[in-house]
Amino acid sequence: MGKGSYYAVAKGRNPGIYNSWIECKRQVHHFPKPVFRKFKTETEAHNFIQQNAGTSTNCNTNHPFDVRTSKRPRVESDKSIDNNDNKRLCSEKVIDCSEDKKTSGSYDIDSDGYVNVYTDGACSSNGSRKAKAGIGVWFGDNHPLNVSRAVVGRATNNVAEIQAVTAAVEQAKKAGIKNLKINTDSQFLISCINNWMPTWKANGWVTSKKTPVINKVELLEMEEALKSLNVTWNHVNGHVGIYGNEMADKLARAGCLKYQ
Repeated sequence: MGKGSYYAVAKGRNPGIYNSWIECKRQVHHFPKPVFRKFKTETEAHNFIQQNAGTSTNCNTNHPFDVRTSKRPRVESDKSIDNNDNKRLCSEKVIDCSEDKKTSGSYDIDSDGYVNVYTDGACSSNGSRKAKAGIGVWFGDNHPLNVSRAVVGRATNNVAEIQAVTAAVEQAKKAGIKNLKINTDSQFLISCINNWMPTWKANGWVTSKKTPVINKVELLEMEEALKSLNVTWNHVNGHVGIYGNEMADKLARAGCLKYQ
């Protein structure tokens, strides 16, 4: 890629602006009737996407708790993690930057101007004393904002799902992102946001069975983190070949190995 090149993908797996042909190709290769073009300036790339926004398959809303099912096409990916994958993924670090420092890098931005991020949680031996849990946050291939680490505290799948969202939001804020679209395959998380949390809070964080809400601490931490961003939610089907979801899953499973 020549210096200063911008690849605008108006219609593809993940519409947005990319800094290399390799990244662009992942979004358009074998995609039906893709719409993309190379530009010398970022402004031209943005204008191209806006002009061709009507061809995008993404749907979005400015309401932070509206949930949509992803219609993105499936892509082939290896769902297993071999030893080499584990070593590579475990070496990824959470970006460390001050609040006034913005992180550079290309983002997958939808037609409404929201940055796409995929989150996932994983837990081996869930429910047992041997359980190990990790979180995965995926902004893009080899993106500096990606996260792969163990959960903090109890090792359960639900804790991992919640902490993955909190980590994604914290990463976004450090990078200066204002509008974030969270893609998750966790129906538990979606139900918490849309249905259960308002009821739990009204009832003093007690369930319908009159027992304390187990994940209260993690949910409150997530809720507090979400306050400072414009967030929209998108529910995707897990383990059906959606690229971003598969990558977040790999990061989460690698994070399990770091749990102690």
